Amino acid sequence: MEREEILLLSYLGIGIKKYSLLKERYKSLLDIPKDEVTEVSKLLKVEQETLINITGKEGFDSTLKSITSILGKYDIRFVTIEDKDYPNRLKDINDRPIVLFYRGDISLANNYLTCGIVGTRRNDVKGKNHVRNLVDLLVDNDVCVISGLARGIDIIAHRRVLERGGKTIAIVGHGLDYVYPPEHRKEFEEISEKGLIVTEFFVGERPLKRNFFIRNRIISGLSNAVVIVQAPEGSGALITGEYALKQKRALFAIPGDIENPLHKGCNMMIKKGAIPLIEYRDILEELGYKVIENTHKSNTLELTEEEKFVYSFISGDVTLDDLAEVTGLPVNKIYPILLSLEIKGTIIQNAGGTFSRVMI
Repeated sequence: MEREEILLLSYLGIGIKKYSLLKERYKSLLDIPKDEVTEVSKLLKVEQETLINITGKEGFDSTLKSITSILGKYDIRFVTIEDKDYPNRLKDINDRPIVLFYRGDISLANNYLTCGIVGTRRNDVKGKNHVRNLVDLLVDNDVCVISGLARGIDIIAHRRVLERGGKTIAIVGHGLDYVYPPEHRKEFEEISEKGLIVTEFFVGERPLKRNFFIRNRIISGLSNAVVIVQAPEGSGALITGEYALKQKRALFAIPGDIENPLHKGCNMMIKKGAIPLIEYRDILEELGYKVIENTHKSNTLELTEEEKFVYSFISGDVTLDDLAEVTGLPVNKIYPILLSLEIKGTIIQNAGGTFSRVMI
C-alpha cells in the first residue's frame, strides 16, 4: 500500500495486525470492492460509512488533504512501516506502530547505536549523578540517548545530552501539538531542532496515563540497550524494562540499597534478568565496543561525512562484507574509510579480520 493509505489507516486506529490482514487481501484501499466493505469494516472495527468514504477516490483525497494539512500546521512529518526510513529496530517487535509521527531528524533512529535511559520521576542526587556520568560516556562514544521527556531521570538525561552536544531521541505519549509536561517546552523545541521527537499518536491525542505505558515499548524497541537508573516498585520505568526483556534488548539496572524504596524496582528487575550495572562502561561493552588504550581521543570528533556514515554501522564485530551489505558501498570504497577510522583511533581491526568500535 502507498504511504498515504497507511497514514489514513493509522488515523483510523488500525494497528499492525489488522494492517497485515488488509495488506494480504488488497493492494490498495481503493481496490476494496463495494460488496466487501461491510465485511472489511467489521474486520477493522471501523464504521462502514467511514470505510465507504475513504475507499472512494474523492473521499480518500479529501480525508488525506485534511490530515496532511493538520500535520503541516504543527510541522509534523510521518514515516510508515513500508518506508525505508522507518526505524529498523522497531521492525523486530510484534506490536510495532504502522506510522510514526515526528519532528527532527528521523535518520538518528537508524544511523546510531542507541541506549535508552529511564527511571523514576522523583530521583535523588545519586540518581542524577548516575545519569550525568552515564550520558557523558555515551556521548563521548557517539551513542544516541533515548528517553521519554518525563520529569526526573528522563529530562536529566535529555538535558545532559543537549549540554554535551550529543544526539537524543524523545518518545512521547501524546500528539505533537502537546508538550508534556509543559515546563519541558524548551527541551521539546531544542530536541526537535537538534535531535528527534517521536510519537505514534495523532495530533489532538492528549497525554493520558495509558498512552505513556503504550509508548514505553517504543523506547525499548528503538534501543540497543536500556538502563533503569532508579525506580520504586510500580514505576513506569519497569514497564519499559519488561518490554526490553521481551524484545531481547540488553537490559541493565543500577543496583541499590535493598531498604531504599527508590532502588526496589531496579533490584526486582535484576532478579528477573536485568544485568546489574556495576561500571558505566559495561554498557559500551554490551554495545560491542573494545576496551583498549586510545591515544587519538582528540581526533574522534573530526570525522568526514563518509567516515561518520560507515562508523554508524559498526556494531559488535563486523566484517568488510557485512559493512558492504548494510551500507550499499563497494568493498574498495569502504576499506580506505576503515583504515582512516583506525588511524583516528575510533575503531580497531581484530585478529579475525573483523572491525569493532573503540571505547573512549
